[in-house]
Amino acid sequence: MTLLLSVPEFLSQHRDIESQIEAMRSPWTIPLHDPTGRSHGYRQEVNLRTGLTLLIDDYTLTEDLIVETESDDSDDTEEPCLELEMSFMLSGQNRLENVRSRHNFIEAAWHDNVDGHFRWRSGERVLKLDIHIDSALFASLVGDNCSDLPDSLRQIVQDPGAFQPSFRQVSLTTAAMQTAIHQIFYCPYEGVTRWLYLECKVLELIALRLEQIRDCSPPPEKLSGLKTDDVERIYYVREILRSQLVNPPALQELAHIAGLNDCKLKKGFRQTFGTTVFGYVTQQRMERACQLLAQQQSVAAVAAAVGYASPTAFSSAFQRRFSTSPKAYQVAQRGYST
Repeated sequence: MTLLLSVPEFLSQHRDIESQIEAMRSPWTIPLHDPTGRSHGYRQEVNLRTGLTLLIDDYTLTEDLIVETESDDSDDTEEPCLELEMSFMLSGQNRLENVRSRHNFIEAAWHDNVDGHFRWRSGERVLKLDIHIDSALFASLVGDNCSDLPDSLRQIVQDPGAFQPSFRQVSLTTAAMQTAIHQIFYCPYEGVTRWLYLECKVLELIALRLEQIRDCSPPPEKLSGLKTDDVERIYYVREILRSQLVNPPALQELAHIAGLNDCKLKKGFRQTFGTTVFGYVTQQRMERACQLLAQQQSVAAVAAAVGYASPTAFSSAFQRRFSTSPKAYQVAQRGYST
């Protein structure tokens, strides 16, 4: 048996919900109905502010599920709308949009190009969080600071109506993103404080994803004070660090390997990546640690795997970075997968 969760059908049967859909900070939820009672879950959406929507799909399935978001007889005369979507797949696999668990994508798309049907497979624990941003709001958030964006996104900011944009990027969801998502799901506040907190966390996710675009972009041809060859050597240092996180070379050794002096490496690395050499090592260690903790490895094993001399030193570093302990993070991640 294949289950169906139809947004158009639900809305047609609940006309009273239309005002709730339009209202700010008023979430509306469609529960999954399984006659056998074995599958359960929901789809929830809320407008955080004009042009900024948060959408959550959360299902535990014993049967295949089709989620219908657009009816086949939708009004084709409706004016298409340009928006940006950031979608974070926390558990399960999004086969329609080709996104695996613990990965995410950012995409610029017109509403009239949406497929409208998602199929989730039986036996999956599906947890997905989407952020939809109107192009006008995105432009106001970015303002004039769009030089780091890819050309297509920069054009969206500057003149969204002049062309049909084509931009999509899939990446691994970082530890910092996972922390922000965890805080969204487990918000400790109520009332107006809750909504201000959630909006801040969603904006934080947007910022982190835009930073990931910059990090995934090809090396710039020239940075202030750095030759193209210097930049390429600095990117080479980054690759060395990624491959030797447990026991990274000392700064002088890195400089020697890359053919740079210590001063140029330190200054150039910060200028290129926005952090110090060993700040980058810590960042990468923490992201790897989050992946291992999510696999339910022990704190001691994770500490050793990412290069810390003791579980205590690792726990202290983790707490400083994420304001939560490795064990608490692991418990929260277990909740995502059960």
